[in-house]
Amino acid sequence: MNVGVKARPRRIAIVVLAAGSVAYAEPNLRLDHEPPPRDLHMRPPAHRAVAAMTPPSITPPAAAAPPQAPPPAPSDVAFIRDVREPVSVRFSLGYQVDGTTLSGDRALSNNLPNRPGMPDFDLVHAYGFGEGYLSTHGLGLPSLSSYIGAHFELSQHDSAGNAPTPPPIATWFDRSTIVYQNVWAELKDFLSPAYAPLRIRAGEQYVYGPWVTHMYGALAAWDGKFVSGEIYGGSRVPDYTLQADQNLDRAAIAGGSAHVDLRGLPTPIPIALTAQGLAFTHVGASGNTPASFSLLEADWRPNGDVTVIGQWRTIDGAAAEEHVQLRVRYHAVTNVVVDVTHREQTDWRWDPSLVAPEANDPLAAKRYLDLGPVQPQLLMSARAGTLIAENVDLYARAAWSQDLVSDAEDVNTFYATYYEGGGALEVRVRRTLAIGLSGLARYTDRADQMDNRIEDMTVPMVAEPLPISAAMGERDFIEAGATARMTLGARKFSALVEIYGRNTDYARDYCIGTNCQSDSDTGIPTSELRGGGRFTVDAWIGKRVRLFASYDLSSRLPFAPEITGYKSLKLVMEGVY
Repeated sequence: MNVGVKARPRRIAIVVLAAGSVAYAEPNLRLDHEPPPRDLHMRPPAHRAVAAMTPPSITPPAAAAPPQAPPPAPSDVAFIRDVREPVSVRFSLGYQVDGTTLSGDRALSNNLPNRPGMPDFDLVHAYGFGEGYLSTHGLGLPSLSSYIGAHFELSQHDSAGNAPTPPPIATWFDRSTIVYQNVWAELKDFLSPAYAPLRIRAGEQYVYGPWVTHMYGALAAWDGKFVSGEIYGGSRVPDYTLQADQNLDRAAIAGGSAHVDLRGLPTPIPIALTAQGLAFTHVGASGNTPASFSLLEADWRPNGDVTVIGQWRTIDGAAAEEHVQLRVRYHAVTNVVVDVTHREQTDWRWDPSLVAPEANDPLAAKRYLDLGPVQPQLLMSARAGTLIAENVDLYARAAWSQDLVSDAEDVNTFYATYYEGGGALEVRVRRTLAIGLSGLARYTDRADQMDNRIEDMTVPMVAEPLPISAAMGERDFIEAGATARMTLGARKFSALVEIYGRNTDYARDYCIGTNCQSDSDTGIPTSELRGGGRFTVDAWIGKRVRLFASYDLSSRLPFAPEITGYKSLKLVMEGVY
């Protein structure tokens, strides 16, 4: 028995020595089919982990020190902007040219465009644009941060400085201007440690409540782990106009929010509750009365793979919208999201600044996007994505919208019932190449009324009433696309080629003579097929400068026979420092 006990340390030493000799052996990383990645490095030698398991009373024989692994090569992450830097700058400068050529055909209005001395639009329209920001952190005062963000537009003008001829495709770039979007300063950690979560921000900024609001004013926030919240006040920034007299689109704003995360309790409860409020006190000639908005939200996460979020939004105490979202994750590579939204007739028409009393004309041209009067609507959608064999991405989506108006005469064309389905597939053929396909189809339920069609008559010219709103618009469309993408690595070089096409069928609102009572042929084209392509290049020069270029080309547009198509070239340079 004593002999066996004495022999055991010797055996352990032999095992440790053998393990050490294996750890010191040079690894063979040679691959026959392709060279190894340049950024791959071996982990620290394993002999240290083996030696740590050796009992303290046993000392292995001395061995030569293993070769030291070379320092890791700098990764792309090391060159991404560090938010702790005292000064950060990012800017982009761009130049775009839009163009088309005349086909010689007449427009749908039976007019020839760009008659001598009376140009309707530019055949070639060029403009410059850009945006940038400057942020500071701890500059001057350790607790002081600031941010300035703006964008500019440079458009064509004649020698007299008059407004330019409209571009071939309607865009915002028809004037020269500089617009500031964020100009604020913030103080944080300026009191005792007990008030470390407190921060105060003042200036032009965005606040997030029942609606993303752009305002001039001040905000005080508490960013605690268990309880967080904020209060803010100021005046609304008129984003929809650049007129000199901006008081027509101004309103006093006040609001706040509170968030309680019950997951931070000693005994966690998987629920987070949020309450938000916003009040608009309209001034000037906006024509709207003061209004208040609120949003209540509950976030339930029973485990890491299931999330249920419910929201309820009100206007002046009346229900305006209810929304429920379910998110499910399966095996970390499959995600499913289901949304159900119910919109009330009392909801805002576009955003909180456009809430008007019922006595006002609901069709008044006061909206940035005119979608007509608000109507009750139920919208359900589901989307899912998964990864197969680590190189095939699948995506599918389905949606259903139901208008809740009982009388067809009152149905708004923008809220008509529709059914939608689509999906996408992307296959990574090799490490740098991916091929993708996508498709989408929608069918809209239109109230086609043969006795209310517009007859195309030459003489005599008789005014005819328009069909009801529910009978106008597209009946269905099908679109498909294909992409080929090459990527040499993050923040290095990538190129994308895309082709797409879309066929749209419209409601039969127009007819010719005896065809007006026919459901199959009205004598007027009711379908449109268009296609196009896009080529983009995205390249990084070093780690701080990015170049981006894209070229778009469309086919001939059936409902714009006066032009042959649309072309656009965009060049952008971006720098991050």
